Amino acid sequence: MVHHSDVVIVGAGPAGSVLAFLLAQKGWEVTLLDRARFPREKTCGDGLTPRAVATLQRLGLYEDVAQRAFPVRAARLYAAPHADITLPFHPFVHPLPPEGLILPRKELDDLLRRRAEEAGAHFVPQARITHFLPGQGNGTIAGVAGTTNGHPKEWPARLTVMATGASIGLHKAMGILQHPPHDVRAARGYWRGVQGLEPRFEFFFTPELAPGYGWIFPVGEDVANVGVGVYAAPGTPVPSPVRRLHAFIASHPALRDRFAHAELLDDVRSFPIRTDFPSHRICGPGWLMVGEATGLVNPVTGEGIDLAMESAMLAAEAIHRALEMGAIREKVVCRYERKLRRHFGRMFQGLRWLRKRVMRPRAVRILIQRAARHPGMAERIMGITLGTRSPFTAFLPSTWWWILRG
Repeated sequence: MVHHSDVVIVGAGPAGSVLAFLLAQKGWEVTLLDRARFPREKTCGDGLTPRAVATLQRLGLYEDVAQRAFPVRAARLYAAPHADITLPFHPFVHPLPPEGLILPRKELDDLLRRRAEEAGAHFVPQARITHFLPGQGNGTIAGVAGTTNGHPKEWPARLTVMATGASIGLHKAMGILQHPPHDVRAARGYWRGVQGLEPRFEFFFTPELAPGYGWIFPVGEDVANVGVGVYAAPGTPVPSPVRRLHAFIASHPALRDRFAHAELLDDVRSFPIRTDFPSHRICGPGWLMVGEATGLVNPVTGEGIDLAMESAMLAAEAIHRALEMGAIREKVVCRYERKLRRHFGRMFQGLRWLRKRVMRPRAVRILIQRAARHPGMAERIMGITLGTRSPFTAFLPSTWWWILRG
């Protein structure tokens, strides 16, 4: 017998699991699919910003995550020895909590998935989706089909949600995204024995990493998630982030001593990051997308967990309303897309402008130097870095000219 769900969600990352959790809490029949068996490794920076912490608090999941995570209360921005500043979250992130968290995605994703199951969602691991089930009406989707443990399987549902992260296979199957949109590639590894770790996020914007950035996020007293992100213009080859990460650790003066006795715990892994929101449709008759599947990742820092969970909350509200009305009509479901664009569109426009015009070693060095002297500028830079303020509203155009002219 084929089990019909109200909602089938493809992908059990933060966006998919939070959405399943919220809908199951409201009493809807939810099926959550993932191609992996949990817990599973997930390549990521593992950082949860104060914005993400605030979302976890609203969801009632903060305590579960916080007791397993490494807390951080500041962010370090480094461009050069004379452009190096550490900004405490308090009071610069008010009214957000003055705390961030770092928890490997293997643990975070499994925790969120288990909470969704406890709320009533049905989880199916090792589910490989091959195609969509057609519904009544042109272009309508009525579920997904594929295999689980090698056996054919169908998952019909009133609404299908794609929470597939950076993967675009299903986007291509729908005909809404024909070419890879990835304009950031990243690499990360875990090192033990890193010296000088403190409860803070560390970001590096140096000439050696341009166009891109580096990070060091502590996951324990002497273990850190260390990585780099590499920007690339559409259609241009992306330099190997793995080679760049190893070179950064081995040769940069700011890191050589700190990694002199450090040990790489596993292979360095590379991964694409989708920052192209909103470049394509994210809803239609019988379907919608959440999280990185919509391109919702900060174009400057590569952070996406906070935005993924926020998109899940907006989607849960729209889906609950549509199901209550008794029919998944496109115009009802697509109110979610309009809300998402209003919520994030201006911020992403500003962040992409910032990355193109300002995220250059000289400009970042000037910003950091002036933030060290002007608390008001420090507050604005912290807001931009953590995605709580748009570059367009943080400074007047004349101020940006003053900053960039040096």
